[in-house]
Amino acid sequence: MTVDLDAALSSLPPEALPLLEQELADRLWRKRWNRWKPYEWQVPPEHIPTLGWWLQLGGRGTGKTDGCARYMVEHVNGPPCDPRLNGGHRMAIIAPTQGDAVEACVNGPSGLKAHDPRVQLRTTAGGTFARWPSGAEAKLFGCHTPDDVERLRAGGNRCLVWMEEVAAQRRLKDAITHSEMGLRIGPNPHYIGSTTPKPRTELIELTRRDDVHVTRGRTRDAIHLPQAQRDHLMRKYAGTRIAAQELDGVLLEDIEGALWSRAGLDAARVGAAPTMASVVVAMDPAATSTEEADEMGIVVAGRGEQYIPDAAGFARQHGYVLDDLSGRMPPVEAARRAIRAYHEHRADAVVVEVNNGGEWITTTIRQIDPTVNVRTVHASRGKATRAEPVAALTEQGSAHIVGSLPDLEEQLTTWVPGDASPDRLDAYVWALTHLMLAPAGNMAG
Repeated sequence: MTVDLDAALSSLPPEALPLLEQELADRLWRKRWNRWKPYEWQVPPEHIPTLGWWLQLGGRGTGKTDGCARYMVEHVNGPPCDPRLNGGHRMAIIAPTQGDAVEACVNGPSGLKAHDPRVQLRTTAGGTFARWPSGAEAKLFGCHTPDDVERLRAGGNRCLVWMEEVAAQRRLKDAITHSEMGLRIGPNPHYIGSTTPKPRTELIELTRRDDVHVTRGRTRDAIHLPQAQRDHLMRKYAGTRIAAQELDGVLLEDIEGALWSRAGLDAARVGAAPTMASVVVAMDPAATSTEEADEMGIVVAGRGEQYIPDAAGFARQHGYVLDDLSGRMPPVEAARRAIRAYHEHRADAVVVEVNNGGEWITTTIRQIDPTVNVRTVHASRGKATRAEPVAALTEQGSAHIVGSLPDLEEQLTTWVPGDASPDRLDAYVWALTHLMLAPAGNMAG
């Protein structure tokens, strides 16, 4: 017998339509839920201690976000942590930025909606939330700016916190501190975390804790990732010292031969910069802007006004790395990003390395904003020769990173002379060389 669906729906009373819609959504959710097959590293431990963690370390494409999204949906549909709450659960998702939390953890192909299509994203005066029909909710936070930290400080009490891309969070220490203060709902509040491992002190310390359960996934074993993509990633990183990190989910601590150590960067780290005597925006431009190209290195650094005695009693000015704006981007965007930083930090110059055809960036900057003082540098010595005296500044305690710059720090602590030097590192070296050392090359105005 053929059923006229439109006629059948039109015959229903209005109050029945929401119930039908809910029933269809529930059926779709159950269908998707039962179809999901986890990798072994996506299977959580039977019990996570109170204030403890389940931490997924994985190579590219291993479903770290997928595993955490699944866990959060299962948590919502399990016993209420506090029956007095609407829906029984109040959770949090903390990502490098709030936009990352929205795109990766909620709307993305491995996010909450992929596991439970009933999830709705809502933005109110109180913030941005993922909400379930039951009333359970997860508030979304970023971890990039001081304002983000203040939002976390006032983030409210939670029963579960999902930390997405833990090692990429610029203010990771603050995120852990403030979220832990609010983990107090229910009998067993705890964390779940997902990340490609990077040599962050906070992450290393987490993996050493007795109440942190770590699972690891390898790209080569991620059979749901198309073979062509796995082959591409294997070709991209094979033979490099960070292949274990990017492909096998291994947390590298210190690499033999690297000029910078994690402990050295931590010892020199400062929470805030003093008054600057001089500031520069240093650029190491990529030759092209394709997806496979090198990054555009853009680092902001300054030299402090104050002369500070070192261990030997010599007074010297100190250098401070203020920001890392590097990334893959079109040339015009790189120029605009450098110009914005130049004005925001009241910099004295934009210093551009032009050995590998980088003259185009100086022309672009001058076309967009002729008021910017652009200085070009031509490397006349090898990268290791230029980098070694800058690394020595860190060892002497006179070069500091302000706060945390995870991507830059990863390049510093994993690069070994003789390898191709990455662009964030090169921009960092040019900035501190210009500010604090005799020019390592030829400079022109």
